[in-house]
Amino acid sequence: MLIAQRIVFMVGRFPAVRGGGEVRTAGSATDARMMVRTLPLLLIAAIAMFAPAPAVAQRFNGNYPVCIQQWEWGGGNWISCRFTSWDECRANTVGLPAMCLQNPYVQQSPVQQPPRPVRAPRPR
Repeated sequence: MLIAQRIVFMVGRFPAVRGGGEVRTAGSATDARMMVRTLPLLLIAAIAMFAPAPAVAQRFNGNYPVCIQQWEWGGGNWISCRFTSWDECRANTVGLPAMCLQNPYVQQSPVQQPPRPVRAPRPR
């Protein structure tokens, strides 16, 4: 039997005598229907309350041009951008399951192009 059917069955087994000599069950059919309707809503609310929160995106520091990506036992990895040079990063990766990466979010100063030579008009 379904849970709702069991509840209706159990409620129907305990009659209560009311005034006027008529016998009624302790819970009416509308109470059982309301319980059957609210049970799924309670389950949905419980699932929503205990659902895990979405993961927070990892932020890279834009002040350092070189990052290290290191792998951990069990499949996890992390990236940390805290190095100013490739040599500094490589020195920290010795003996570790890690590699150096270029920081995609580094804020580089714009490269100035040398001025173009001014050309005189071509004679005709």
